[in-house]
Amino acid sequence: MSERRSRRWMLRTLAVGGAFAGGLAHVWAWSRSLVPNVLYEPPKQRRLGAPTRFPEGTTFLQEEKIFVVRKGDVLRALSAVCTHLGCTVGAQEAGYHCPCHGSFFDAEGTNTGGPAPRPLPWHPLSLRGGALIVDLGTEVGPEITLESPLPPEPPKPPRGGRKGDK
Repeated sequence: MSERRSRRWMLRTLAVGGAFAGGLAHVWAWSRSLVPNVLYEPPKQRRLGAPTRFPEGTTFLQEEKIFVVRKGDVLRALSAVCTHLGCTVGAQEAGYHCPCHGSFFDAEGTNTGGPAPRPLPWHPLSLRGGALIVDLGTEVGPEITLESPLPPEPPKPPRGGRKGDK
């Protein structure tokens, strides 16, 4: 072959370079498709409202899929999502029941029957700006509680009559 390159060599070089550039573009597009542009996930921390909104006992919050359990001044948040297949459990007198596949949970969320592989998770509660905040992205044990979230009661007027009353 002479020092001067032939037209075949030039066309072959352009074809190989084009195939290589196309392969790189394909790999870049494929790898970029693995990362979403926008995440459409709701925030993990949700504002529940004032602590006084929750009466003694169990209150179900449909949107958050949690039970807020109040005993006196102690508040806790229990997930209402069954650990078997993700159905929403319902409250009963003795605990919780999953209507989909029959799992039973006691009042502390411990699985007592059915196919559920583990207990219902508890979520931490905090108090910010006078409102309860639940962190649905974190699981804690049932011993983690929010104590005394209620504002102190105003002092009661002294018993007895006013001056001048008889």
